[in-house]
Amino acid sequence: MVRISALRPYCPNNPSQFTTNPYDVIGKEEEKELKQNPNSLIHLILPNGEGDEVYNNALKAYKRFKASNIITKEEKPSIFVYRQESPHFNQEGLILGIALQDYEENNIVKHEYTRVEPLKDRIMHIKTTNVAAGLVWTVFRHDIKIKNVIEQIKQKKPKFDFNKYGYRQIVWQEDDLNTISTLSVLFKDKKVYIADGHHRAASAAEYRKVQIENAKEKENSNSPWQFLLSYVASDDQIRILPYNRVIRRLKDGKEDFLERLKEIYELTKVETAFNPKRKNQVALCIRGQWYRLETKEKSFESTLDSLDVAILQDKVLGPILRIINIRTDDNIFFVGGLQDPKLMEEYTTKKGNDAFINLYPVDIEDLEAIADSGGVMPPKSTWFDPKLLSGLILHDLSEEW
Repeated sequence: MVRISALRPYCPNNPSQFTTNPYDVIGKEEEKELKQNPNSLIHLILPNGEGDEVYNNALKAYKRFKASNIITKEEKPSIFVYRQESPHFNQEGLILGIALQDYEENNIVKHEYTRVEPLKDRIMHIKTTNVAAGLVWTVFRHDIKIKNVIEQIKQKKPKFDFNKYGYRQIVWQEDDLNTISTLSVLFKDKKVYIADGHHRAASAAEYRKVQIENAKEKENSNSPWQFLLSYVASDDQIRILPYNRVIRRLKDGKEDFLERLKEIYELTKVETAFNPKRKNQVALCIRGQWYRLETKEKSFESTLDSLDVAILQDKVLGPILRIINIRTDDNIFFVGGLQDPKLMEEYTTKKGNDAFINLYPVDIEDLEAIADSGGVMPPKSTWFDPKLLSGLILHDLSEEW
């Protein structure tokens, strides 16, 4: 149910120096360090400046990258296989274009709401620079035929092969029209789900709307701006880590909080730090003391209602801690991807917070079911790991080919 396309992108000539983490997970210290390298993508995705100057500086950086041969346009329309390897986990998928018409028709399925200010920022960025540099991570249900095509492409010599952020980053390029056509046929019956990158996807869709409105001639359905720069992976290639909650202050005190929790959970004091072992089990640390919470309710009206993040929001954060908007309330913040419970404990023993709520990761099948039903995941529900590099592929939206 989606139309895919090869891309004719710009690619870096030195990807290990050029590429970065996605813009929205780069902290201030990492940003400062990256900006010491004039050949880093950081100058495009997180430029210096205030107001409109930010977006104009992004455009200047992009023009400089092209003029200085830091990035080069590919000669042939291509798709790519992108694989990340480590001793602990491997994942791989395809980099290609997906028709934004499918986004409008909900064949590219969303599971999160976008936020106004971040979306405005990404819309201004893409309208000013006319380029997409970050991948929108999408997922499809496992298909052996697509897997076989990926394996076929991987027989070639890699285009890129380097180490960064603890992973071996490998990219293969495929420009054979028959192979691309085969994939196009295989994806015609597929629905894809956005895993990460809702704001990037929404800003690309907005860019497309502007191009259609401004079109002087009949729109070209194969123009670059018609396609979303996507990393498309099988759902058996996905690792979701917990997106945990930290409470700065238990305003009514520890004992009152624990008593209120007993209305929702079976509560057991635990001697050592631990990770929950299953859905509907939560690990709670209050000032160094750990508790195991087991949800009392065993049947739920929907998959969405059964999620630990939903139970936590609906029955704990709002009613007990009076945290209504978790995106704006200063009494809560989020830690994604951390797996060591001893490090989680330090948030309450060394970093001055009252409580760390350690959740079991959301299952990809639950995400797919909620998206299929038209539901929306609670904010900060999933942390996909490892993050995909930005800058491996730069999809220019204004250059026809």
